[in-house]
Amino acid sequence: MLRFHGAWRITVVGKNASFDQRAVVRGPYGTRILPGRVGATLEVDEDSWTLTLEHHLWGRSWQPNLRVTPGPVTERDGVRSRLLTSNDCHWPDKPLDYVNFVVRLDQSLAPAPVLAPVRAVRAADSLQPSAPRAIRTSSSGDVGDFGAPATRPAPATRPAANPAPRPAQAPGTNARPAATPW
Repeated sequence: MLRFHGAWRITVVGKNASFDQRAVVRGPYGTRILPGRVGATLEVDEDSWTLTLEHHLWGRSWQPNLRVTPGPVTERDGVRSRLLTSNDCHWPDKPLDYVNFVVRLDQSLAPAPVLAPVRAVRAADSLQPSAPRAIRTSSSGDVGDFGAPATRPAPATRPAANPAPRPAQAPGTNARPAATPW
């Protein structure tokens, strides 16, 4: 069982098996089955879902394929793809890496962001003097003037190391003790 996230299209691209094959998708919105016919597709768009490749032995129930091997993820023309190959079961003299069933998963990638057009500046606007602005030059709170040396604000005062204890509250009263300044 493999876990996926988001929108993918599953397509059956190969079958070389005597048994029926299928892909089973399980997610929060239920179970969907893709029959093992070459060219069959299923669109899945859920936050999180699982995929199992299965075979149907004659006279038995559907069983998960013995081995499922995910291929590398590739990206081309805005589509991310991955092949899954599987072997349904082992028989004597059958190679362990024999492939019975192959599906391809395709995911459309988000288009690149479109940059906003640049606004033309009028000549009169560019001649207006502007007052120097302070800009933040680091996350420590330093402020500088367009690369001028930064000035540090005065350090904040801290409360005394051993503050006076809070006054005790009389039993049975709902009065709150005074808030401390720190």
